[in-house]
Amino acid sequence: MRRLSDLLALSVDRPEVLRASRAQPIVRRWKEFAGPVLGERCVPDRYDHGTLWIAAKGNAWEQELRFQKDRILAMMNEAAGEELFTQMRIGTRPPRRDWEAAPDPLKD
Repeated sequence: MRRLSDLLALSVDRPEVLRASRAQPIVRRWKEFAGPVLGERCVPDRYDHGTLWIAAKGNAWEQELRFQKDRILAMMNEAAGEELFTQMRIGTRPPRRDWEAAPDPLKD
């Protein structure tokens, strides 16, 4: 039987886990990059292996975000100081997570 500390050490040592932890503070600033109108209607759903998944509140907002996704990803990567965000996947559906309400593990 493995100890929890051993399992955590294995997880934290993986590069993708560390990359995702560096992406979280940037994702929390979504409205800053998307703008107030688009940021209210299209919200981050999850981050996985460089892909930012977005939940749009309608087809028109999904299409608008598609037009702006390259600019937004470039701004997010610039803020991160590295290329954490390689692509954006957008779907029309309710968001699974409220990034603004979720506790920030990097803050005290």
